Amino acid sequence: MPCAASRRLVDAAVAEATAMCVPVTVVIVDESGVLKEMCRMDGAPQVSVQTAMSKAYAAAAIGIPPDEFYAAIEADAAAVASFAARPGMALIAGGLALLADGQVAGAIGVAGAMTGADDRRIAEAAIAALASGIPGIGAARGCRDLANGGRGAGHGFGEGHRAEGR
Repeated sequence: MPCAASRRLVDAAVAEATAMCVPVTVVIVDESGVLKEMCRMDGAPQVSVQTAMSKAYAAAAIGIPPDEFYAAIEADAAAVASFAARPGMALIAGGLALLADGQVAGAIGVAGAMTGADDRRIAEAAIAALASGIPGIGAARGCRDLANGGRGAGHGFGEGHRAEGR
């Protein structure tokens, strides 16, 4: 993922969080989960730094939103235990993989809002802002999207949308 794209993601996430009056930490990682960019907004909780990093890493490593992955394995106690024991793996809302031409190119992690849903909303807004300017860029949405090579709409394990270049 180019540095310019990382910066645009952070700027768009901070703009959305500011509009929501929520101080958060935003982390961008590359396809391997290595830190590319981070911003801790004034007032964001200190714990949000590591949480955002773990959400981004999990999204890049798994290729789907970590909270959706957790929902898929929740009934399998052994799988939950296995993933919970892995360092830096947060299976909660707020992490989204970024696809470029159907492949994971990186991920965003957002933490610090009052709910995981708000963290995720901020991450989705950032990817949508980036995607509006770059064809072929979008957010990974569940197994269906990955099984289809990044094509088609798959939000979680049901119906939904995918951020696409316009």
